[in-house]
Amino acid sequence: MNLYDIPIHKNSPIVVNAIVEIPKGTRAKYEYDKDYEVFKLDRCLTSAMAYPANYGFIPKTLGEDNDPLDIVIYGSQPVPTGIVVECRIIGGLNMEDKGVKDYKLMAVPLSIEKELDDISKIEHNLLNITKDFFRNYKNMHGKRVLVKNWFGKSRAQKIINIGHIKYLNEVKHETSEFTIQ
Repeated sequence: MNLYDIPIHKNSPIVVNAIVEIPKGTRAKYEYDKDYEVFKLDRCLTSAMAYPANYGFIPKTLGEDNDPLDIVIYGSQPVPTGIVVECRIIGGLNMEDKGVKDYKLMAVPLSIEKELDDISKIEHNLLNITKDFFRNYKNMHGKRVLVKNWFGKSRAQKIINIGHIKYLNEVKHETSEFTIQ
């Protein structure tokens, strides 16, 4: 099954299904390959840095970079690659990569306490570590990203809605190309 075809979530954009590509604490960057329907090793981080949280994508969305929206899933345990996690959206990090918006949406698994319902309730040190990671994780590869500020869940939810609409429009466009006139 193509993991891009998993539903976004019936309670989206408050709750989303997230596909984990990279477990917390690893230095290997995996990416889902929709054509082969497997996870491929993209690269290994060559610095001493490791992913500070589980990282993946939200199926049935597209960001401004035409990839599924990125999601960072906070939790105490690493989640293996390929696992679907139902997540509550709590905010995001405003970023640009090669001049294109590349938001990192923040979420917590539904199984985590209901009190963690907004990014303002995440430990400040963890937010700093995450921001520093994304500011520097490509440095050793000679690439730079622009990391801006955190934003709240209402903006993150709007980004998800826009990303889902963009996905639906893309699917509709692809389907219409194959329609017999």
